[in-house]
Amino acid sequence: MIDSKGMENGSALVEATILMVVLVPLLFGVVMVGNLIDLKQTSEQAGRYAAWEATVYPPSGPGGTRPASVRERFFGDPANTLSSHASDAGTNTLWGESDAGEDRSWAGKSAVSIDESSVLAGNHQHGVGDSTVAMRVGETAGEAGTVLEGLSGNSWGLSSNGLVKSSIGVQIKSNEWLSGDGSQNCGTNGNVACLQSSSVILVDGWSASSDDQARRRVRSLVPASVLQPLGDAVSKVGHLPMFKELKQLDGAFGHVDMGVLPEYAR
Repeated sequence: MIDSKGMENGSALVEATILMVVLVPLLFGVVMVGNLIDLKQTSEQAGRYAAWEATVYPPSGPGGTRPASVRERFFGDPANTLSSHASDAGTNTLWGESDAGEDRSWAGKSAVSIDESSVLAGNHQHGVGDSTVAMRVGETAGEAGTVLEGLSGNSWGLSSNGLVKSSIGVQIKSNEWLSGDGSQNCGTNGNVACLQSSSVILVDGWSASSDDQARRRVRSLVPASVLQPLGDAVSKVGHLPMFKELKQLDGAFGHVDMGVLPEYAR
């Protein structure tokens, strides 16, 4: 006689074993995917930060955002205090620098680790975007303004295309579940892929910080401003009684009145 109760106990053991074989890897896989999502969101924030930092660097400026600054603020230990001085950023506990190959457990096989030394930041591209009607108008105005720049106090100082794109690159190391030949690395070999994020920001909105700056920019679009030295010289003759009308030529060429108000504000 076959003990039905013993058969039921045996079937339960088999079912539990099969479920463990399937669910245990799935459990660690969910954790790995969560770490990858967190890393992706962090890289997006780092890309926005790098783009914002580009607003303080001119197109021909020295480099741009320091990669070390991005590593410290975004890819180090989140418990660290932000500082303007270089410091040890520590390691992020979720996906920081580690050697997963030494840990042969399920957690080690599915661990997400990045190569912190290879974080690429500050790759700024100025003048990005397709050529639109507005951009072509801006480029035309920019070319017209630069013709007279530096003459008689003119200073254009504007970008015809103020869009700047900043990119962040983070290398993800290979593990038991993530493997690759390193063909998509950010600069070194032995990594499964390069996680890249980009952000675009308008650096120059053509705004003026003062009336004097606005005046000098407007003068760069007034061709008659090149005649100001001549008008100022001729106005000296106006000190003679018979040529007093010539005094009005002092500063007349290229004159910009910043005190003019619209009709509703008068």
